[in-house]
Amino acid sequence: MAMNTVVCKNCALDSETPGITISADTGLCQFCEHYTPLSKEKKEEFKAQMDALFASIKKQGEYDVIMALSGGVDSSYALYRLKEEYPHLRVLAVQFDNGFISSTAFENAQKFCELTNSTYFRLILDNNLLRDTFKKAARSKDAYPGFAKYRASDMCNTCMSIIKQKLVEMAIITKTPFIVFAFSPGQTEVPFVTLTRPFMTWIRKLFDAQLKTMGVMERDLYLMDQDTIAASPPDTEVMIVHPFLVWEYNKHQFKKDIIRLGWKEPDINDPNSSNCLLNAYAIKNHFDKYHIHSYAYDQSALVRQGIIKREEALKTLHTEFSDVAMKDVDRRLNLPEK
Repeated sequence: MAMNTVVCKNCALDSETPGITISADTGLCQFCEHYTPLSKEKKEEFKAQMDALFASIKKQGEYDVIMALSGGVDSSYALYRLKEEYPHLRVLAVQFDNGFISSTAFENAQKFCELTNSTYFRLILDNNLLRDTFKKAARSKDAYPGFAKYRASDMCNTCMSIIKQKLVEMAIITKTPFIVFAFSPGQTEVPFVTLTRPFMTWIRKLFDAQLKTMGVMERDLYLMDQDTIAASPPDTEVMIVHPFLVWEYNKHQFKKDIIRLGWKEPDINDPNSSNCLLNAYAIKNHFDKYHIHSYAYDQSALVRQGIIKREEALKTLHTEFSDVAMKDVDRRLNLPEK
């Protein structure tokens, strides 16, 4: 960090990050200056809405919910909590094998599926094509719109977009009304998102254009099947639910709870991931390209909401990455020497 860098007095965003301004008068970034906490009434309203949604499911398919399960802390806890609060739900838990998931994360995901009586599915795509796509994401510049760069790295945006495309397609095929993602309250701001058929077509077209910008040729491998969308009834809807915008979010407590249930700590030297070996590399790649730490906005939002302390966020964002881990990912991606 440069000597004249100014860090927001409230969160972890700093003046070196493009697009961030720190007020000379208040010492606050623009997000902290205009932040309004969610009211207790609004939180209760969200909880009542989620209860109502999961209570009145029409049993039209084999599953009620498709859950994005990484095997990490948040998603493992979210699956357990979901089945604790709504034991009647028939859950299909999908773990995307992106070629960089730790072996412990696979074990954790399957263990929590057994624990919750959920159906486990490992989503596997062509590993060589995936690796080439991540390489192209790493080398790309500005494939994703401005604010997406603050939410996640180019590599993680690509991975998450693939997961979303595939889960929505699975939801249409299996007639599953809900998809659950265990995003933190710093990673997303809307608890419920309804995808209509035109919206699905739009997000498919958007991701297709982003992949094309990166130079990805085998784009259909990652996109929702167009015929599947077209063949679905005109009133087809899939709702995405982010339960951590409804439940209280406390990652440290989540970890204690799931460890008691048999969750195991993976051997990953990355404070931002408990499942993916690619994540730290993706963060560094993103920072080198844009001078944006892809977890700075997330961590700062959690500070703003009173979920974590500012010191914890700063420590997370300034943790040094392991050179050995960086070189291992670089070797596996087969990127040329810089």
